[in-house]
Amino acid sequence: MSLKERNTNHDAIASMYDLKGMERHDIVLDCLDRLILKNLPEGSHIFDLGCGTGQIAKRLLKRGYQVTGLDSSEGMLNIARENAPDAKFILDDARFFKLPPTFNAAISTDGVLNYFLKSEELQEVLQNVYNALLENGIFVFELYLDEFCESNWKNSDFGGGVKDDNVWLDVWSYNIENKIGRKDTTRFQLINGNWQRLDKSFFLKAYSAKEIKIILEKVGFTEVSIYDINRDLEVNKACETACFICRKPLNK
Repeated sequence: MSLKERNTNHDAIASMYDLKGMERHDIVLDCLDRLILKNLPEGSHIFDLGCGTGQIAKRLLKRGYQVTGLDSSEGMLNIARENAPDAKFILDDARFFKLPPTFNAAISTDGVLNYFLKSEELQEVLQNVYNALLENGIFVFELYLDEFCESNWKNSDFGGGVKDDNVWLDVWSYNIENKIGRKDTTRFQLINGNWQRLDKSFFLKAYSAKEIKIILEKVGFTEVSIYDINRDLEVNKACETACFICRKPLNK
């Protein structure tokens, strides 16, 4: 992988990201439990695409699964190796990685796939995941869909948090014409007794459920199902994503 191709934008917020959403990680694991984990063989090998700081990998390892995570942020992976030392982690770009058919299942959480702003790039990513799955392997992933972004981000949405040595604010906005969401993050971190400020912007593409289904079928996935995390999975917290499940078919 060329280092020039790797997206390093998340490196600077890796330690902050690890502080966020501990409760949400447990919610994600509960959803995975109900959707796929209960049907996987004991000790199955799971591929975590866009694994971040390894919080989901840590939880899967405790359940007895093997885990391989991939992320384009070296900063994220440095923390992931501390959180989940028994997992394998790969530094690579999701558009370009090549792995042999190895995994019983693949996951991608927290809207990672929305960071691919062109459908052609997203198709490359999904093809790479498909190729890495064993026959009959399952892929489950979260996405922000366009209808949610149009109704929730167009007038700006705010989020943030406060920890002992970190304060951050996320401001979301949405361009309805090109379906691009923008997250502006401002972080204050206490370093050596001084507060230091960091500003970063992140861009996400909002796809429709129909677009995603078409791309999945082009790649070769079958049995595509879509779930609203709040309504269909009865999550009692503010989870804003849709969940897709699909399968790599058996060769006949």
